[in-house]
Amino acid sequence: MDMDAASPESCLAVGLMSGTSLDGVDACVVEITEPTEPGNPPKLRMVGFFTRPYPEGLRGDLTALCVSGTVTELCRYNALLGRVFADAAQEVVSGCGLSMDQISVIGSHGQTVHHLPSPTLLHGYTISSTLQIGDSSIIANHCRVTTVGDFRGADMAVGGQGAPLVPYLDEIILRSRLEETGRVGLLLNIGGISNISALTTHRGNDERDVTLLGFDCGPGNVLIDTLMKKWFDCDFDRDGEMALTGKTSIELLDYLMKDEFIFRQPPKSTGREYYGEAYLDSPLTKMDKLHIARKDVIATLSEFTAAVVWKNYQLFIEPHFQRGAAGYDLYVSGGGAKNAAIMRALERRFEGFKVSTTKEIGIDPDAKEALCFALLGYQTWRGRPTNVPSECDWGEGTSHSG
Repeated sequence: MDMDAASPESCLAVGLMSGTSLDGVDACVVEITEPTEPGNPPKLRMVGFFTRPYPEGLRGDLTALCVSGTVTELCRYNALLGRVFADAAQEVVSGCGLSMDQISVIGSHGQTVHHLPSPTLLHGYTISSTLQIGDSSIIANHCRVTTVGDFRGADMAVGGQGAPLVPYLDEIILRSRLEETGRVGLLLNIGGISNISALTTHRGNDERDVTLLGFDCGPGNVLIDTLMKKWFDCDFDRDGEMALTGKTSIELLDYLMKDEFIFRQPPKSTGREYYGEAYLDSPLTKMDKLHIARKDVIATLSEFTAAVVWKNYQLFIEPHFQRGAAGYDLYVSGGGAKNAAIMRALERRFEGFKVSTTKEIGIDPDAKEALCFALLGYQTWRGRPTNVPSECDWGEGTSHSG
């Protein structure tokens, strides 16, 4: 969509995001308009979006970097991704018929290479840590626009998990849907890792007394992608086609569902450090013993993704979920929204919910996280906090925006 400039009470922001799938940079331009009434969130309008794939070979380099990168490699790729992210910002702005001097702020997530949310005692200090690369100073210099980054680290600094970072945007979306339609929704993002957000009642108080809960559920596409590359030299299971030709192994699924992360209480986050290739060693041994075909393993992992989301919903959301709504919705975004096998599995498990992608509410499923970082960058630029405090029966915590 072309536009000459934002209206006087609004400005334009760019959001940049690359997730666990390591496939490229999602970039968007968003018009953000200040609310007319104090206390209301800004209004958002997507101006343009596209994904800039990583250059040939870079995905493999980054995968290796996440597992065994040296300090020298981290230093170099931090600078390299700064340039790649800057190019993505300039491309999306140009594609909207705009120039960089019309952009007020850029919000960049960067590329996560390591995420260690579990507290560790180190030299007398208890620390949690996370590392994203894609130098924000390089982005700012090449784009000549104020650039905000280090969102995960900022969230950890105030006691959060560092991920997921989308609940701030999710709360705006879910509250708006509740007010407009009376329907209660869940927002599920399935990237490499799956994460979910929900408005829940607070310790059984009045149904109108709601708070946002958001956390990582477990694997999204990461395990499927790993085996698709290993076995078929494909980066992912396009549209779930491989899974749809296979059959779920109940024995393997039951084995996978013993994963302790599924049952860990929120707030919680995870990544390739847990769900990396080594995670699959034991399930693949089980596969060999059960003589399960490769396509059936892909089908089972796709079912596993949906089963993990459902189990997290049952354990941690359903006990606090709002009752008596006009209806219930599950909106899915991320690459998993294109996977027909995963979507069908979600529809079977979330009986009584209308399951659809975020396109149903006017948000491109691929663009949602980039949209979030445009908003987070804007609010930080305005000097406003974007952490979403969450509190439920398991205690107090922070969930989870930088």
